[in-house]
Parts: sequence; structure tokens; C-alpha cells
Amino acid sequence: MLRFTLEQSAKAAHLGLLGALVVGAVAAPAVGPWGAGAWTGGSLAVLVGRNALLKRAVRRLPEPGGTLAAQRVLGVSSVVLALVLAALPVTAFPAIHLDLRFVLTLFFCCWCAAAMSSLGMRPFIFSLYLALLLGGTVLGWFRAQDPQALAIGAGLLLYWAVLLVFSRSFAQRIREGIAIRNENAQLVQQLSAANAAKSRFIMSASHDLRQPLHAIGLLGGLLTRATNPADLDNARSALMSALQGLNTLFTAIMDLSNLDSGTLRPNPRTVALHELVGRLDAEYRVLCIETGRRWECRSEQASVRTDPVLLERLLRNLLDNALKHGGQGAVRLELTGQGGTVDLRVADTGPGIALHDRARVFDEFYRGAGAGETRGIGLGLAIVRRLAELLECRLQVTFTDPLAMTGACFTLELPMAGADAAAAHGGDGKSGEAPPDVAGLSILVVDDDATVLGATRAVLAQWGCEVRTCRSSAELAAIGDSGWRPDVALADFKFEPGLSGPQALAPLCAAHPAMGLVVVTGETDASVLAPLAELGLPVLGKPTDPQELRLTLSLFKSMT
Repeated sequence: MLRFTLEQSAKAAHLGLLGALVVGAVAAPAVGPWGAGAWTGGSLAVLVGRNALLKRAVRRLPEPGGTLAAQRVLGVSSVVLALVLAALPVTAFPAIHLDLRFVLTLFFCCWCAAAMSSLGMRPFIFSLYLALLLGGTVLGWFRAQDPQALAIGAGLLLYWAVLLVFSRSFAQRIREGIAIRNENAQLVQQLSAANAAKSRFIMSASHDLRQPLHAIGLLGGLLTRATNPADLDNARSALMSALQGLNTLFTAIMDLSNLDSGTLRPNPRTVALHELVGRLDAEYRVLCIETGRRWECRSEQASVRTDPVLLERLLRNLLDNALKHGGQGAVRLELTGQGGTVDLRVADTGPGIALHDRARVFDEFYRGAGAGETRGIGLGLAIVRRLAELLECRLQVTFTDPLAMTGACFTLELPMAGADAAAAHGGDGKSGEAPPDVAGLSILVVDDDATVLGATRAVLAQWGCEVRTCRSSAELAAIGDSGWRPDVALADFKFEPGLSGPQALAPLCAAHPAMGLVVVTGETDASVLAPLAELGLPVLGKPTDPQELRLTLSLFKSMT
């Protein structure tokens, strides 16, 4: 706001120079060339000097004390200018005739109105400037002993009050305009950064997707021509590796999409962290032994209230990152509790993350120095950051060895849950539990993809379910006419053009109100998923985790 005022005042000096010349020329016949010349010369000198000082104050604003100095320059120069301008009516009005006094009064009123554009944002300075200039004009009328001086003075006093009222409104509009301009500038920067990030994301994703697809194409051609059993085994092994890499990248991109769209929501409950750490200890100890790495795990009894599934995904991403990029040294998982908080640490003894990389290491597809030596797609830490934000826990990255500045240590800080709550919930409920029983459920699977239908039928049949499938509205109508009553329907959201799975199942749901409905979809758009959530329908994302599907179906098993 101060910068804007200084810049406007400096620009207004050019108009002031022209105004001083015009007023001096008008007054010259009455007050003489020497008097008019002295006033005009003094006004021009003050205007030029004031303009130079204001420009200098603008340049010094970022400096320490620059704001206070600028305010002082603006206030003092405005008072000096008003006094110089007011000198003309005070000294000349007694010697000039009535008509010229009215003309000069009109000039000074216009001068005051024009000053609103430069000083109106500083109400105190503007008020003082008006008081000096209009007060000098009124004083000139009284010195001329004009009978209309009192009326002129009252009119100029009213004019002074009106200008002050308008200046406050003007200042408010300017402030709002500057705020909007700053917000727009920030939005433009954010949009530019988002577009740049999106472009980098697409370029990196395109490259990383093409790599395994290229390998799969070459291996497919090799499999069609190879006759040697050893070549066939090598090609199959390489093909499975390429497919695994493609699936890893696709799953990571879907995780990011779900996190960014807001469709992934935490389901907090009291979790016994030592049980979670125990499972990870058993799994990653074997992985480290197989790769010749040293595994260290330290755990204490601690419970927190969080989403155990999302927390486990976060920790697995950190552990996988340590295995991939932590060199050949040790990997450590540590659980400690102190002062009402629980710290989960995942550390390695690799090269570590340089200080200048700390701000970028959580960006999508970012790979630090030496990343090309190890496998990785650059999405693990991006998912870690989003999961930490979703779980509302603090995430820090430091060196494992601060003195040597080596190793990466990620610390996750969570608030500790009460001991009574932990005992009542008995941990996260996963350890030692048998998979939920869904045998005997009658399930209708609605999807337009034959491959999906075949795979889903095979899995459900293995679980002991009675399964029927539909690929079209006609097949769905035939099942409705058959009188078969499924316990639950699994419906793909995109079933037929212009018809979703829930819409296609509406007649069957109306005929069998007790039938459950689960929507399976690859959609991540919140505008699509929000209406389903409002209807209270369970929604499973594609690709669907079999255990999550089984757990969802078990809810309907308990109702039958």
C-alpha cells in the first residue's frame, strides 16, 4: 500500500508541474511577473525535489528501516508542497480582483481533488495536505476583506470534509484492488507451478511406463520364436519382472490419484503399534537376509489412534525406499514413545539425502543423485508425504549419522493413545485373525469386461460363494426374470454407455430390497464418488485388493 502511494505521488508530479505553470501564468497579470515567477519557481523546485525523494524512497523500501523513512519523506514533502502552494492565495488574494480570486480558488480545489489519487490512501497526510492548502485559500479571502469570505470559507470546509469521506472509500477500493492483484499473482504462480509439475509428472510417467511396455513387447516377440527351454524360462522370468514393474508403477500412480482427489479417507482407531512393527520385522528381516543386508528392529509397547492400513502403507513405502536406495548397509525400524508422542523411525546407512534435496525429495518422480544405480520410480516418498498429511502426523527427514552426514532417517511422530483405549481395542485386530468367512453367499457380478468377470468368478468360487455374472442389460434382465435372489451384487460403475452399474441394477434392487450392493470402479473423480458415498454404498477401487473385497462381502454375510 505504501509503495503504491509513493509511486502514484511520483507520477502525479508531472501533472503538478503543468498545474503550477498554468496557475503562475494566470496570476502573473495581477501579481506581477516577479511575484508569479517566484511562486512558480518555488513550486516547480519543490515538485521536482519531492519527486526525486519519493523515487529514492521506493527503491529503499526493502532495506531495513526503509518503510519508516519512506513514510517520513512522504509526509514532510507533502506538507512543504502544501505550504508553498498556499503561499500564493495568502499573499496575492488581497491585491487581485474578485473574478481572479474565484478562478484561482477553483484551480486549488481541482488541485486538492487530483491529490486524492496520490495521497488518498494515507488519510492523515491527505487530511493535513488539504487543511494547509484550502486553509491558505480561505486565509487569502479573509485577508482580502471580502464580504463573501465567510461563505467561501464554509464552502471550502465542506469541500474538505467531502474529499476526506471520498478518500476513505477510495483507499478501501485501492486496498481491495491491491489484495486481489496479489491473490491473482499468487494464483498465477501456483497454476504455473502446478502446470510445470503436471508436465514433469506426465513426461516422467510416460517414460517409466514405456520402459516395461517396451520390454514386454520385445519379450513377447522372443517367446513366439524361442524353442530352447532355457531361452523360454529366461524370457518368462524377464516378462514377469517387467509386468511386476508395470504393476508397481500403475499402483503408485493410482495411489497418488486417490490421495489427490480426496477419495481415500482415513478410518482411525486405536492401534497397538508394537504388533504392526512385529509383522514388518518378520517380513523385512527375511528380505534383508536374502539381499545380504543387516536388519535392525527396536520396539516398545505403544498405541496410537490412527488408520492402521494407511499407516502400514506409509511404513512399507519408507522401508522399500530404504532397501532400494540405502546402499548395502543396515536398515533399521524403530518404535519409541516419550512425552505423550510416539516416534516411528526408518533409517538406512546409505549416502543420505543432501540438504538441498530435502525440499524436493517428496516431489513426484524426483530422483536424487545416484538414483540411477538402483531401481525406483520416484513415487514412494511422494505417497509417503501425502499419507502423512492425510493421517495428520509429523514427518521429518534427517541424516542417520549427522556427523558424517550419511544415511537417511525418516521420523514419523504421532500422538500416543491412552492405555485404557489400547487395552479395550486390543491392537489393530489383524494379528492372528483368520480371513472372514463368505462361503454360501449368493453374489451377482455386473461388469462389461469378460476378463474381469472370469477372474472375479474364480476368486469368489474359491471362497465358496455362489456366483452369476452379467455383461449387458439384457443378461441382467434375464437374471431378474429367473427369480434368483442374490445376497449382494458387485457392480462396475461404468457398465454400458450412458448407464452405470447401480442404475442398471435399480430394478433388481427394487424387487429385492434386502440385496446388498457394492460398487467397483476405477474412477477417482470426487464428483463421481461423492454421490455414491452420500447413498451409503460401499465403493472398492480398481485394482481391488482381494482381502478388502472379502472383508466387504463378510459384512453382508453377517446379515444373511
